Amino acid sequence: MAEALKRYLDGHNVNYQLHIVDGPTMTAQDAATRLQVPLETIIKSILFIDEKQEPVLAILTGDRRVDTKRLSSIVGLPKIKIATPEITKMLAGFEVGVMPPLGHEKRFMTVIDRKVMNLSKVYGGSGMMESLIEIDPQEIVRLTSAKVAEISE
Repeated sequence: MAEALKRYLDGHNVNYQLHIVDGPTMTAQDAATRLQVPLETIIKSILFIDEKQEPVLAILTGDRRVDTKRLSSIVGLPKIKIATPEITKMLAGFEVGVMPPLGHEKRFMTVIDRKVMNLSKVYGGSGMMESLIEIDPQEIVRLTSAKVAEISE
């Protein structure tokens, strides 16, 4: 786990579990396979930006894709697109593929797909390729002040 994320979680008294896996977890399917859990319990944290570089973090289950028009409408930012790996690293402090759902260098507007909130625990990026955090999605909402909305296709 990335040290900055560990400090953040511990500093905010978050109940989480770290899972070390054998091999990289760059995709949701990789993570599900390595943890031997259903794909829909893996969460993806994807950074989007608009033309003014305003960031929005979208969190959804591993079996879904973001509906960018719906996300754009919910956050009120026209013409959003997925941030490049370089912009993601610069803004969030984490690489694409291992992005945690919280604990970033800067606070972002965050939107969590409603389907995520139907789960009592989810597995997400830890900032490192060979580990994942298990966390209650309610904790993500609490710490990020995320909007919960239908943002997946």
